[in-house]
Amino acid sequence: MMTAVMTQEYEVNVDSFNDRYYRPDEIADMLNVDRSTVYRMIKDIADPLPAYRINDKGPLRVHGKDINKYLESHKVRPEYE
Repeated sequence: MMTAVMTQEYEVNVDSFNDRYYRPDEIADMLNVDRSTVYRMIKDIADPLPAYRINDKGPLRVHGKDINKYLESHKVRPEYE
């Protein structure tokens, strides 16, 4: 029995995030990852994605410039694949 494996390639431009604040679910949609992955990126002890709370008990927000910097610093170089 043969099974077909379908893969989708997603290309996210490093500068695709504007100069505004994004919710974790918006980031997840744009990067095509689960929301928990974005929270994991934020909580990473070694190299966290900077996130802010506008109010004390408000939802987390991530600035577009910080997302762009984070993606640029975590870009995979083709020679290492």
